Amino acid sequence: MTDVQLILIGALIVAVITVAFALLRAKRPAAGTPAAEPAAPPAPAAPPESTPSPFLPAPNGEADDLGQIKGIGPKMQALLKELGVFHYSQIAGWTPAQLALVDSQLGQFQGRPTRDQWQSQARLLAAGDMKAYERVHGKLGPDAAAGGGA
Repeated sequence: MTDVQLILIGALIVAVITVAFALLRAKRPAAGTPAAEPAAPPAPAAPPESTPSPFLPAPNGEADDLGQIKGIGPKMQALLKELGVFHYSQIAGWTPAQLALVDSQLGQFQGRPTRDQWQSQARLLAAGDMKAYERVHGKLGPDAAAGGGA
């Protein structure tokens, strides 16, 4: 390699490093400058007119113990209650559009209803078929609920 080629390579390396540091400084606020507020979460998607709301203003009678569904722990149960989900039959009857709407409201818990098969569990619990539930989803009860999730 010639001296000119070595100088050009060196200059190129210096230029790349300079640009990288400039980009890092641009992304980071200067000392003493308050950090920018994180963007507000998007507004909840309104269900299309043809999709009935999966949420209720209040339970129809006594609310079901949604904590029996694997993947629904105390935090998730409180969130679902806040949203208007109180019954196994509600969860069991969600259409794909309603499931997507509910999932969009779960924040950090998005994906749980599908991953943990809430609808399958809710159908069996709503029907009172504990044998089928335990055959498909495992033991039901306090020991199983301890690992219930959020």
